[in-house]
Amino acid sequence: MTRVEYTRNYVTQRELARAYERLGHRPTTEAWTATLLIDDVLTMRWVCPVLHPQELSEEYPAGHTWHLIAEAGELDWPPLRPEEEIWPALLERNPPPTGEQAERNARMLGRSVEEMHREQLRQHYLGSAHIVGAKRNQTDVNFDPLVRDWDVTARELAAFLDTHRPPKLTAQQRVMVQGVHLAELEAVVASTKASLARLMRNAAREQGHPLPRGFKRDMAEWGGRSRPTVDAWLAEGGGCEGAVPDEDGTPMAPRH
Repeated sequence: MTRVEYTRNYVTQRELARAYERLGHRPTTEAWTATLLIDDVLTMRWVCPVLHPQELSEEYPAGHTWHLIAEAGELDWPPLRPEEEIWPALLERNPPPTGEQAERNARMLGRSVEEMHREQLRQHYLGSAHIVGAKRNQTDVNFDPLVRDWDVTARELAAFLDTHRPPKLTAQQRVMVQGVHLAELEAVVASTKASLARLMRNAAREQGHPLPRGFKRDMAEWGGRSRPTVDAWLAEGGGCEGAVPDEDGTPMAPRH
C-alpha cells in the first residue's frame, strides 16, 4: 500500500486524513517505494525518511526528517457543500442568540436577530476557496467539514494514487529508510529496558529488608538479563521510593 504522510497536524491535513480513512482506499504498490508527503496547503511530494543529522541524534535518537525525491503536484481545496445541506447543520451548532441585548442590537441596525446571525455565520464559514480559479491562502478559507466537502478531496487523492506509481527507492534511499527503521527499533528496546529496570526496582522495594534469597536470580531469569545487569539496574535507583535493599538486608544507595 502506498504510504501517505503529513508534514504536521494542521486542520487541512487532519480533515483530509480523516476523509481518506473513511474512503477506505488501499492502493497496492511494490516494496521499497517512496512515501507521498502532504503539507498544510495540500502540496504533495514523493519522499523517504532520513535520520536527523548527528548533532541532533542524542536529543532525538529516532528522529527523522524527509528526503525529497520528486514534486507531485497539489490537491484542490475541498469545495463548499450545497447551502441546503450547510444551513441546518450550522444553525444546529450555532443557534441564534436570544435576550434583550440581541434584540436591541438588531433593532438598532433595522434587521432581525436571525438575519444578523445568518450574516455572521456566512462571513465566518462560507468564504470562497478560489479567486478566478487560483488557490487562496488557507487562512482565508474555513475548512470545517460542516461546510467543506473533504470527501471530494479524499477522492482526488485516491485518484492520484491510482494513476501515479510512487518512485522506486534507490539503493542509497533504502539505506536512509532502513536506518530510520533501525533507530526506531533501538529506541523501543532502550525504553523497554528502562521500564524493565524500574519494574525490578519496584519489585525489590515491595520485598522490603532484606531481599529474599534468590530474588536477584529470579529477576535475571524472568527478565532475560544477566546477574551483573540486574545488580547494576537495582543499584541505579529511580522508579521507586528509597534505597533498594540487597539480599543481605544492606540498603544499596542509588548511584547518580
